[in-house]
This record gives sequence, C-alpha cells and structure tokens, in this order.
Amino acid sequence: MNYKEYFAKLRGGELPSALLLEGEEEYIKDSALHQLRQKLLPEGLEALNETLLGAQASAGEIVDACETLPFLSQKRLVVVRDSPLVMKAPGAARDEGLERLLQYIQETPPHVMLVFFCRGKADRTRKTAARIDSLGGRVDFAPLDAKDKSMWLSRELKAHGKDMDRRAAELFLSRCDPLLTQALQQLQQVLSYVGERSGIAAEDVEAVVAPTVEDRLFTFFDHLMNGNAAGAYAMLRSMLQKKDAGTVQLLTPFTARVRQMLYYKILKAKGLSDRELPPLTGIRANMLWLYEKQTRAFSEAQLRDLLDLCVRMDYEFKSGRISEEAALDSVVLPLLNRRAGKRR
Repeated sequence: MNYKEYFAKLRGGELPSALLLEGEEEYIKDSALHQLRQKLLPEGLEALNETLLGAQASAGEIVDACETLPFLSQKRLVVVRDSPLVMKAPGAARDEGLERLLQYIQETPPHVMLVFFCRGKADRTRKTAARIDSLGGRVDFAPLDAKDKSMWLSRELKAHGKDMDRRAAELFLSRCDPLLTQALQQLQQVLSYVGERSGIAAEDVEAVVAPTVEDRLFTFFDHLMNGNAAGAYAMLRSMLQKKDAGTVQLLTPFTARVRQMLYYKILKAKGLSDRELPPLTGIRANMLWLYEKQTRAFSEAQLRDLLDLCVRMDYEFKSGRISEEAALDSVVLPLLNRRAGKRR
C-alpha cells in the first residue's frame, strides 16, 4: 500500500498486525509511525506498551518481545529498526529463529502490532519482507508526486500564515529537494527570508533556493524551444563559467535530459500515470509537469533523432575529435534552426 492507503486504514482501524514501513520519504514515514503510536498506545502508558528493537535483534528475540502482553492497553507495539531480516545486510539467512518468526507473522495475535521500520528501501527478496508484503502489510513511502507535493506546500504555507503566487510556487517546487525533510528546510529558509511579509514572490524563492544544473537545463531548453538564441547562449555561457561546467559535465546531463524526455513521451503515450513514471524514467515526481510542457514541442521520432545527435557529439568530444564548443553548437544550432523554421 502507499502512504495514503496507510493513513486511511489507520483511521479506520484496518491495518494488518505486521507492517513493513519502507521507502525514501522519511518525513512521512516518521509521521506514520508517530500517528500509529498515538492511535494504539494509551496516553501515559506508552513506555509500558512499546518495545523498541535495533538491527541486532534476532528473529527469536522479536517473537519473544511480541509475546509480552500489553498493560492496560489493547495493543503492544513492537518496532524493529533497520533489521537485516528485511534489509540488505549479512546474517538474516543464518538466523535460526527465522521460521518461527515467519509463522508468527502469518498468525500474529490480536494483542500485538509488529512494525519493521527501514531507513530507505527494504529488500523484498528477504523472506520476512516477502511474508509481510504477501499479507498486505508493506507500506511504500515513495517521494510525493507533483500534485501531492503542491498540496503539501499549500498546507505548510497556510500553517505559517503565508501564501505564494503561482509562479513562486512552481519555481519552489521545481527547485526544492524531492524529499520532504530537505524540502521543509528549504521552505524554512524562504520563510525566514521574507520575515513578517505574508506574500512570497518568485523573486524571494530565486534569492534563497539555488537552481540546480537540472533547473538551468530546463531554462536552457525553454530558450531553445522559444527560438531565443540570445537567451540560450547566455545561459550556456553562464553554466560553463560556473563550471557546472566544461562540456563533459554539461553535454552529458543534457543527453540524459533528452533521454528522459524520450522515455516520458513513450510511456505517456502508453497510458502510464504520473505515479508510475518516476521509477521508470528517473524523473523526479515534482518535475513531471515540466517534462509534460517541453515534450509537447517534439514528436517521438524527433526526440530519437536529438538523442542520437547528443550521443554522437558526446562521443566525438570525449574522444578528442572536436572541441567542446563545436560539440555544443552541433546540438544547440539544429534546435534553434528548427524553431526558427517553424516561425517562417
């Protein structure tokens, strides 16, 4: 299940008795465990009804902890963090109590909630992880998609009595980290910058949240799509001067960017949703709207041709056959000429 399904089942009291909380989105994962504690454990009796186990806990020790009955509570919460039983780590296969634990997970008694909590991704090939997954207890805390990230931003701004205009919000979402822990820190920096002022403009975001190479490539592409030769070459000079840097460090991510555009175009044509695209394309969820905007200017065949050109120029430059300027010009000029030809 995803995090939305988890919170819905938590509210309805429908969660299975064995859970595996895993995925990259640590902020929501921490919130999920916190809310589970609040839901299950009576106030003032939390310490008496929760057992916290580390990665060193054996399968037998986990079962023994679960067997302890709760005190003045319907449930005992047993949380096992970063266990090699569900993560890539040595030793799990040699645990003599594993079969006992697997059977216990299959028939978890009603007095206990067993939670395996992972920092990062679990190893679903582990027998313990696979058993919990088969019983519907695995929760994947993947990075938020563009829509959910936008809703998160709106909630945070409202909680602080602030608002962003649309341009500022789009700029922040395109520049902020895909994971909420880091994104929240970036938002706090913006809030500190504007002080008592309630409205946050794009200029405020621009002043605080630095653009990444990916951000500058998007702007570069916008100039190319609009036939703005002066803007494109100004951006190109800026990227080279800032040493993001020589062509080997610019043409390579440029080529990767075109490859992602092609993958996006193909998979969207096949009907895949925005939630399915990030793991297949490597595109950050909060950047999908920009790919949607910029791939409209190309057919699939045109993107294939552009990718072939980028790969050839990358090879020509790295093999020393042409200069870095010539490699870039060979990619940039056809795009500008293509746009100019459309206007004629």
